[in-house]
Amino acid sequence: MLTVDLGNSRLKAVLWSPAQEPAPAGSFEGEGSDLGPFARWLGALRGRPAALSSVASTGLTEAVQRALEAAGVHLHVAPDSGLENRCRPPEGVGLDRLYAAAAAAELCAGSCIVVDAGTALTVDAVALEGTVRAFLGGAIAPGPALLAAALAEGTARLPRIQPEPCARALGRSTDEALRAGIGLGFRGAAQALVEQLAAEAGFGAVPVFLTGGARAHLLLPEPFTARPLRIVPDLVHRGLLAALRAAEAREGAA
Repeated sequence: MLTVDLGNSRLKAVLWSPAQEPAPAGSFEGEGSDLGPFARWLGALRGRPAALSSVASTGLTEAVQRALEAAGVHLHVAPDSGLENRCRPPEGVGLDRLYAAAAAAELCAGSCIVVDAGTALTVDAVALEGTVRAFLGGAIAPGPALLAAALAEGTARLPRIQPEPCARALGRSTDEALRAGIGLGFRGAAQALVEQLAAEAGFGAVPVFLTGGARAHLLLPEPFTARPLRIVPDLVHRGLLAALRAAEAREGAA
């Protein structure tokens, strides 16, 4: 089975082995705006079930969908995550947030907080209430690269820097000061959002699941939270895979 996650800046696809315990059998990652390499990678996947999750523009989403259909896969677009979505309006929630939350709830078999550190930082709460898994909502903030871009574009003389983990608070140059504000500010925002979200959701010592390409900023020099922490790089894809399997099962039973 194939899962495809089209994000704000990157296109990521994972080919899963058919084993009971899913394991990646192959993967692709590239720029969402250049679909040539992706189309070539799809190669010999004709007939395989595939699922697409996208938070990109309508035009780019449709272009990726056409590439998948041209490859001859059996495509499901945005299959049901299996969560009860309590946000308003529910369709306004990014699909990547829902699939990550669904996978985390499945892995811990209980309530949890999901932190996705990428282009944006999302911190979300998912609750297990009896047999119901509910997406309660959460917070969205800029990721490190967006913070760096905003400071460079919104000021006259500040340079655009490359954010790095392990920044010192006492910056002795402009570049060091920017890395301090971006790196430590990002960590502080994630930590504060996790604790405030847990308090507002009525959660106790629930675990935190961490995913996303900028997660190193929240792990170095030490994890940003004292809560039980699980790092799952392919969390969105695991939730999308579960949704794909459920959609294929429903289709087969119809």
